[in-house]
Amino acid sequence: MTVLIPVLLYHSVHDRPERRDRPYAVSRASFAAHADVISASGRAAMHVSELADALRALRPLPDRPLAVTFDDGFADNYEAVEVLLARDLPSTVYVTTGAVGSRGRLSRAAVADLARLPSVELGAHGVHHRHLDELDAPELDREVCASKLQLEDLIQMCVNSFAYPHGSYDRRVRETVIRAGYRSAAAVKNAISHAGDDPYAIARWTVTRATPPARIAEVLEGDGIPLAWADERLRTRVFRTVRRRRRLAGTLVGCTKREAQTR
Repeated sequence: MTVLIPVLLYHSVHDRPERRDRPYAVSRASFAAHADVISASGRAAMHVSELADALRALRPLPDRPLAVTFDDGFADNYEAVEVLLARDLPSTVYVTTGAVGSRGRLSRAAVADLARLPSVELGAHGVHHRHLDELDAPELDREVCASKLQLEDLIQMCVNSFAYPHGSYDRRVRETVIRAGYRSAAAVKNAISHAGDDPYAIARWTVTRATPPARIAEVLEGDGIPLAWADERLRTRVFRTVRRRRRLAGTLVGCTKREAQTR
């Protein structure tokens, strides 16, 4: 029987987010309700690094595992982590290091404080939150390696996990993450992870502002959500080609997080 491993992806937890963040900013009341559902599910919450070790058979995989993650390093993640802590739920927070201390993002002091909590794992999320699969080798190395070094310098401990910004990665990006010394990486895919998943492309499911607690309960049971696939899909390569062409034409203004559904 396949062991289902739901890995939830949150971004901001805020009642009045900025317009650009609104689609992925869960209200505080909704997040508390989500946390109650997660706690009541009976699943064993793990850090992403712990999950990756279990996928490698380096540690036992619980019967009903789960992971909760946050991307980008929004300032409100600090309060969200406290909501999870009140329910004995660990989490992994991925920080875009170049944004630390900027408006709406975690301060250096807050990042350091989170790192001291045993229930919180901090991971890197690039320096400037770029589509890594579009970068040349030197730029890619800087984004992946510098993000690790900057975060390690800030928290004074090893950083073992990475999350691909926008969910954008390919074989070259994955290999760069491995060479940089990370032991795990989180993708998106909007699919459910499982015991055969790739420790360097762990599938996650994106929670949006419109996600009700009932849908969280369904996702935790694998209802209406595909199993993660092993190889990059054709749609992903097509989206990458389109993005590159737009960028070269000077028409790419921003990214659409919907692309992450194909990762």
